[in-house]
Amino acid sequence: MEIIKGKRIYLRPLAKTDAKALAKLANDRSISRWTMVPRPYGLKDALDFIKKTQKKIRKKEAFELGMFLKKTNEFMGMCSIININKKNKAAEIGYWIGKPFRNKGYTTEAAKLMIDYGFKKLRLYRIQTSHAPGNKASGRVINKLGFKFEGLLRKHVVSGLGKRLDSVTYSILKPEYPKLKKKWH
Repeated sequence: MEIIKGKRIYLRPLAKTDAKALAKLANDRSISRWTMVPRPYGLKDALDFIKKTQKKIRKKEAFELGMFLKKTNEFMGMCSIININKKNKAAEIGYWIGKPFRNKGYTTEAAKLMIDYGFKKLRLYRIQTSHAPGNKASGRVINKLGFKFEGLLRKHVVSGLGKRLDSVTYSILKPEYPKLKKKWH
């Protein structure tokens, strides 16, 4: 799989050499609070995750990519297309970003790149995403991207801290995408 390049960041499959940086950023309670990333998160967890993501990418089952800062090549977080349904041409995007990189627009940039990849390369018709109602930062990213609200899934996922969370769900359909993309620039 090729590297997906943006203005300030790029997305690429993780390599074993990224395990230390992944373990360091992912071992953060604020990430486990809103995602399914387990806590504590150590080097073994990172290596296992990297191996699984590489396999899923080879099989084209999911594209869980590392987010890197172009200037320094630092690992910043993850942006993914998961739950790919080839028959229905549908999938879900998700993301998380480490504390030092928050509130700088990097997650929004990464999500734009991933949405573009989903519609153009994977030929999806529908991309959905969700966030827990209390996760305001994720909600802001979703709002900036122009996703349409669909509903609330009650007690839908279990966080990395073992708490059952609701999911506020949104989507973008392929016919809506060109108009949204123009607004992004």
